[in-house]
Amino acid sequence: MNGVMCRSVEHVFKTSAGPLKVLKGVDFDAEAGRLTMLVGPSGCGKTTLISIIAGLLRGASGTVRVFDEDVAALPAGRLVAFRRRNVGFVFQQYNLLAGLTAAENAAVPLVGAGAPWPAALDRARALLDRIEMTPHADKLPRQLSGGQQQRVAIARALAHEPRLLLCDEPTAALDGKSGRAVMALLRSLAVRPGRAAIVVTHDPRVYAFADRVAHMEDGKLVKVEAGQACAASDQT
Repeated sequence: MNGVMCRSVEHVFKTSAGPLKVLKGVDFDAEAGRLTMLVGPSGCGKTTLISIIAGLLRGASGTVRVFDEDVAALPAGRLVAFRRRNVGFVFQQYNLLAGLTAAENAAVPLVGAGAPWPAALDRARALLDRIEMTPHADKLPRQLSGGQQQRVAIARALAHEPRLLLCDEPTAALDGKSGRAVMALLRSLAVRPGRAAIVVTHDPRVYAFADRVAHMEDGKLVKVEAGQACAASDQT
C-alpha cells in the first residue's frame, strides 16, 4: 500500500533573479511498512519535496496523496488538522524547546492533539522508556548529548502515532556511531504496516537502514533501488 504517492510534481520558487524551478516532474512513492530514503546532493529538491508532501509548502503542480488524502486540495484549517493527526517530523537540529524537559518535549504533540497534560506526559515517559531514555526524562535539552536529543526528537515525532514520519537529515549533526544508533532506533519504531517513513539524507553511512532508496538530482527523481534492509528481510 502506498502511504505517499506523488505524480508529476513541479514547484517553482520566485527569486530576485527570476523563477527557479526546483522540482521538475517528480514521480515518487513511499510504501507503508517501509523506510524510504530520499537521497542526493544538497539543493537537488529533497527537502522541498517532503515539505510539499507534508503540506508545509503549497503551490506545487501535480498530484500529492498521503494515505489517499489529496493534501494539495485540503483547505488550510483541514490541512493543519490532517498534519497534526497524521504527520510526525524529525529534523537535523532537533528543534527541542529549551525550557522543557525531555519528557515534556515528547509530550507536546499529544497536547496539541487534545490530550490532557498529565496523560500526555505519562505517554511521553512510556515512550522514552522504550528508547532507554528514562534516566534522562527530566533533563533539559542542554543537558543531553546530540544523540540523546535526537532520540527525544524521535519520541516527540512518534508520540501521537502518526501514519507518516518525515525525517530531514536526522543524522547529519551526529558522529557515525550516534547516527547509526539513531537510524536503528528510527527503523525499529517507524517501520510498521500502517506507517510510511521517509528519511531525507545525503549521509551514505545510513543507507543500510533503507528498504528503498530514491535518488534525486537537479529537481528530478533519477533512480529508485531496493535498499539493504529490504534485501536482508527478503532473505529471512
